[in-house]
Amino acid sequence: MQQLSFKIVLTSLLMLITTQFSLAGAIHGKSFKDWQGRCELIEKKEICFLIQGFSANGKQALMVTTINLKQHPKYPVVTFRVSGLLDATKDIQFKVDKNRPIGLKARCNDKECNIAFPLDARMLKEFKRGNRGIIGFIAKDTGKAVYFPVSLAGFTKGLKALKKG
Repeated sequence: MQQLSFKIVLTSLLMLITTQFSLAGAIHGKSFKDWQGRCELIEKKEICFLIQGFSANGKQALMVTTINLKQHPKYPVVTFRVSGLLDATKDIQFKVDKNRPIGLKARCNDKECNIAFPLDARMLKEFKRGNRGIIGFIAKDTGKAVYFPVSLAGFTKGLKALKKG
């Protein structure tokens, strides 16, 4: 009988701990087709976001795309982190499928460039209905246009999970 009570207490304790962790990072580690849920502790606050990487060789990421709900009070924010090959003095454009492109600006340091913009009503609709986004920019070293794809498969489901978490 004492052994049974110990098992019940231990099981209850494990369930309590698991429940607390699952509520804290409800999307952490979950896949939404081409998007992953991730949560990180930043300045004692848990920040959850969606993430997707792009690599030409399957090893080194050339671009990392994140979606979060904390940077803007009304809209999700998309951030593209691109290696330092981007020429920030030239035009940067992003478009979803065959929709009209939008112009973007980058902030760069020695290692990488960040391109961020809120998903306003128009862009949010395009992300939810679209299949693929394309970001285009001029490479600093060659002066040639570079295009990186962003899959939108699983975006809607991932965003719903992010909003719930």
